[in-house]
Amino acid sequence: MSLTEFLTEELKEFDRKEKEQVEVIADTIEECLAIAANHLGRKVHEIDYTVLKRGKKSLFFSEPYHIRASIIPDDMLLDELSLLDEHLTGGSGKLVSKELKDLVTPKNKDGRVVVKIYRTGVFLTVYPPSGEGLEMTMADVSKKLSFRGVAGVDQNLINKILKEKKGEPVLISNQKPKPGNDSSCNVEIAQENMRAFVTVFPARPGGRDLEVADVVAALKGMGVAHGLKEDEIRKHLDEEVHNKPFIGAEGDFPVNGKNAEIKYYVRTEKKINFKEDQSGRVDYKDLDMIENVVVGQLLAEKIPAEKGKFGRNLFGMVLPAKDGLDTELKQGKGTILSEDKMRLTAEVNGQVLYVAGRLSVETVYRINGDVGVRTGNVTFLGSIIITGNVEDNYSVKAAGNIEIYGTVQKAIVEADGDIIVRQGITGREEARVESTGGNIVAKFIQNATCITEKDIIVQEGILHSHLMAGGKISCKGKRGQIVGGTIQAAQLISAKIIGSQANPQTDLIVGNNPKILKQISEFEEKKKENQDKLDQLTKTMRTLKARKEADPASFTAEQDAHLQKLEAGTKKLEKRIAEASKDIQTLTEYMDEQAANGRISVEKTIFPGVTIRIRNAEYKLRHETKAKTFYEEESQVRSQPYEDPDETKNDWRKKRGRGKSKN
Repeated sequence: MSLTEFLTEELKEFDRKEKEQVEVIADTIEECLAIAANHLGRKVHEIDYTVLKRGKKSLFFSEPYHIRASIIPDDMLLDELSLLDEHLTGGSGKLVSKELKDLVTPKNKDGRVVVKIYRTGVFLTVYPPSGEGLEMTMADVSKKLSFRGVAGVDQNLINKILKEKKGEPVLISNQKPKPGNDSSCNVEIAQENMRAFVTVFPARPGGRDLEVADVVAALKGMGVAHGLKEDEIRKHLDEEVHNKPFIGAEGDFPVNGKNAEIKYYVRTEKKINFKEDQSGRVDYKDLDMIENVVVGQLLAEKIPAEKGKFGRNLFGMVLPAKDGLDTELKQGKGTILSEDKMRLTAEVNGQVLYVAGRLSVETVYRINGDVGVRTGNVTFLGSIIITGNVEDNYSVKAAGNIEIYGTVQKAIVEADGDIIVRQGITGREEARVESTGGNIVAKFIQNATCITEKDIIVQEGILHSHLMAGGKISCKGKRGQIVGGTIQAAQLISAKIIGSQANPQTDLIVGNNPKILKQISEFEEKKKENQDKLDQLTKTMRTLKARKEADPASFTAEQDAHLQKLEAGTKKLEKRIAEASKDIQTLTEYMDEQAANGRISVEKTIFPGVTIRIRNAEYKLRHETKAKTFYEEESQVRSQPYEDPDETKNDWRKKRGRGKSKN
């Protein structure tokens, strides 16, 4: 079949479906529409319908709904979009743009002839064409008059109206309507008494056409007292929209108020902005990670909740609306909350911290010298500066940032914010450095474990360590080298050199996020706990059921009630297990998606003995390789010439097509 024939057949099929009508019987209108939409190959909101028989529900029996459904023409769909736009955006026109109207409304449209028969006589309206549309002729008017059963009309008057084609009704005859052939309409109340759909049925030859007052009277006869859309009724009557329902009256939908919110004037999340000099050295003194505030500075303010706007249905009944939910502007240490609890300002000079939804201004705890015998373990609900080292077997814990001018030895360092070790970490296999919400920055890391939800930035080297980062791990100083150990990052691992000529085992893994792994572990524990409970309940329930089946006469009402409770309990546990499984699947898929876009970049050399794992693909280097960026594609680790992973300089994904190689 040729392309022309194919397109012709498709257009014919499209036209057939657009004109097709189906009758559907089901328990509810919604079920009827779903069945019709599936049959016609459209979405539910694109389906027009007429109720042929309303369903009934009672205590002893019920009757199904019977509807006739068809596809709504595009111009009527535009009307629906306009209504939706008015409700959702206040009539801003965002949902119905000029471009959309151009698509729906034909640019070239033929003229139109309308003949209306009222009690006062016969009126003729001739509409002009648009664009390259055809003009109406005497033959068109004669055909229309004959169809409507109108005779004895002045031909000169008709010619004048055709020539002027003003689009306005003109009296052409005093002929009176023929009794029994009048037009009529049907009114259906839908959407919980919020919309009244009017279907106008055409008059037979000589019969009277409906006027706006007739339709309004029919609506009021159904009890409609609010939301009459006379302009919409007039439009559909003028356009002679017959046998297709349109909205003749519509209630005011209630609008829930917006929730209160907190507007912050300080950063609640912080990013590291490194600055390099001409030699490529990173300035660790100016990281812009501490945000200082002064007394009286505005930190945050509360935007109050809005009242809901009540609605009204077609029968004039008031519909309640929910007011927006309030929220609390929480006051932290070192802050002042205004009397009306709407503004939060700084009480002291210091560093602002955002922890657990609360702003606080903390003074910095400074330790001049080492953390050791003189200080003991240090725990502080703020930021800590240590001018010396953290010695063996001591710990430093802070709710803010930790900055260490010396080294971290065989010690534990934990913080909610950033951890900066200006000299480095010499862990001797027992050091542990962990940040729950910040970055880890060090000159070097050796024989240590470092974990963070964000980034790990190292200047000189990562040696025989276990690193886990929810963002990236970078080692790109002058001697930036990763040798030995397991390096895991959710997004990126980059270094100048990876491995060494001694070929130590070095595992690089992209896609593991420590926070997500912890969440998955927690969900798995909950799932196992609920599964154990379910197994126990199921076992007890089976025993009771067996006893009931074996001797129903001796099975007491109390035992039967207990059995029902067990059945209800198993359903709850099954639901919890299913929810936990879904959460585990969602988190796993998210982490897998991160891994799919992950990469490993080596600027100079990567040696044999290095294993790369991205997503489900794994590759072990057997030869020395120069300047490559590794990524996963089609379940295989692939490489391309090295590109700077700094996304502000280039977008490596756009360049995958150049110089790719399969490993």
